[in-house]
Amino acid sequence: MNDRKHVPVLKDEVLGLLEPGPGRRFVDGTFGFGGHSDLLLAAGAEVLGLDLDEEAVAACRRISTDRPRLHCQRRSFSDLEAALVEVGWPQIDGLLLDLGVSSRQLDDPAKGFSYRADGPLDLRFDQQHGRPAHALLVEVDETELARILRDFGEDRGARGLARAIKGAGRTEPLRTTAQLTAAVTEALPKTAPVNAILSRVFQALRIAVNEELTVLEAALDQAVSVLAPGGRLAVIAYHSLEDRIVKRWLDRERRDCLCPPAIPECRCGHRATVRVLTRRPVTAGVEEIRTNTRARSAKLRGAEILPDTGGSS
Repeated sequence: MNDRKHVPVLKDEVLGLLEPGPGRRFVDGTFGFGGHSDLLLAAGAEVLGLDLDEEAVAACRRISTDRPRLHCQRRSFSDLEAALVEVGWPQIDGLLLDLGVSSRQLDDPAKGFSYRADGPLDLRFDQQHGRPAHALLVEVDETELARILRDFGEDRGARGLARAIKGAGRTEPLRTTAQLTAAVTEALPKTAPVNAILSRVFQALRIAVNEELTVLEAALDQAVSVLAPGGRLAVIAYHSLEDRIVKRWLDRERRDCLCPPAIPECRCGHRATVRVLTRRPVTAGVEEIRTNTRARSAKLRGAEILPDTGGSS
């Protein structure tokens, strides 16, 4: 199916959670190059693929000419309700979110996602809209940059890194990944784990540029309305920030009451909307990690929508 080879992460586990079949409708909120969508289609399901990446959407549309059960939209997965209106589906039977940046995006220097190759300091999933990373570095002050690096990169040295990055950009704005890499590297002691720190810096800026955590929260909140009763949600996260949001959302939505323990009677009116299907996150086995290194950090969580909580037909 794919224009380019793509190995979907945790494919058997995803299929086990989503249970695709003929007559069932699914949204793949992160189509990429169609690895997971291909599995859903092969099981007889109808699939709506969403992506912000222009190349991924173009690939989806080429593929859909021969696969009438595949529909494509260039759209964020935070716009699930609008996506279903456009395709004419009242509800869906399953939703898959494979979060983060794909290997294809990391390997493309023009997108600026990696410090390993020089390219424009962009980091946007949708390069036609929004603020690229080089503009963000100019607009934010040192304090705000430190907050971004601390909150989204979970780096203890965020303040020093922010000082070095802003200092390097005073003479000439940092516009390439090589310039940012040099600014960070030159500020580190020789014994520092340079690659790990650079990975955290690029992750933090990417999350800030694309507002990834806000987008994820919006998608989860819409999941209850777009999924039919009995519909399944599967989310694959690759770092603790994403996984923590998914875990907390599931923990909240599985409960009938969110009032503090000190309150003897429920006043919040909240009712459980999901049944959690994964007591612990599902992770890849040794063999999958050996053949697909991206699977090493993957954590899959799933849930089923309870009766009378999904959106109306």
